[in-house]
Amino acid sequence: MSDDAEIEIRLVRSDDLPALRALEDRTDGFVCDRRFADAIAGDSSYYIAVRNGDPLGTVVLDLKPGPLMPELRNMYVYQHARRQGIGRLLDLHVETVARDLGYEEIFLGVDPYNYKAIPLYLSLGYEPTGNHRIVGGDAPGGLPGEVFRDAIYRKRLRQF
Repeated sequence: MSDDAEIEIRLVRSDDLPALRALEDRTDGFVCDRRFADAIAGDSSYYIAVRNGDPLGTVVLDLKPGPLMPELRNMYVYQHARRQGIGRLLDLHVETVARDLGYEEIFLGVDPYNYKAIPLYLSLGYEPTGNHRIVGGDAPGGLPGEVFRDAIYRKRLRQF
């Protein structure tokens, strides 16, 4: 496979799910299936970066009404595709979609101890808001008994 082949970013399709499942560590309920179901329900858009049919990473654009709308969520670049700019491409794609929908800013929540993701988000122009939210337990997307705080970041999509 050639690394200089074009990278395509598009919505995840049902025929992508077997390849995404194969890349997951957990087999007790695939994360990709939950994200795909949310996208089908209209709560979000689920995007994939692929090169020559090989999944490189995924990201969710959450458009559920709330204070963090729209929200970049669950950006993940697979181990074999890291350090190739895939995260940057996924982010730029989601930002373009949000801007085209008329949004002036985009948000994300990240574990404040995620020392690999935070420098990427800062380099992409996201700024910490100083706000946090509880994730886990009874919170949407959380697992029972798992409670932690996300640091909230924001990026302006339009110049004022």
